[in-house]
Amino acid sequence: MQGSSLKSIILGFLAGVIATLTVHEALKCLLVDSGYLTATPWDMTPMGPFDLPKLASLALWGGLWGSILSLIFGNVPTGSMTLRGALFGIIGPALLGAFLWIPLINGQAPFYDGEPTMIAAALVILTGFGAATAWLYGFFTSGCRLP
Repeated sequence: MQGSSLKSIILGFLAGVIATLTVHEALKCLLVDSGYLTATPWDMTPMGPFDLPKLASLALWGGLWGSILSLIFGNVPTGSMTLRGALFGIIGPALLGAFLWIPLINGQAPFYDGEPTMIAAALVILTGFGAATAWLYGFFTSGCRLP
């Protein structure tokens, strides 16, 4: 793990929020339009204890994952940000988040109870989210040059 500054953590958070609002939801929309998923993209339905719109809650979680990514990648990330981000999306948000933590918190079966369509959809969405978050983070930390 490389060193991270508060600025890097904030940039990671912003990258995660932007990736959630764009790539995460666009991939969800594509999967809904193709019939693989029944979720609602850009869902503004209030949820949770604070009645935040679902999209705002997702964006906050995306920002948290972006901050974690910044802690792992460090202040000046190097290498293939897209590939490293895709792997991060599979290991962090997908495996740990969507497949284990969230179902356990909500009293549901982990790994979508073995439903292959849901597992595949989550992997597609969160791999894309991770790749986009890492790419944006690399873009922000390299002085807005392409990483």
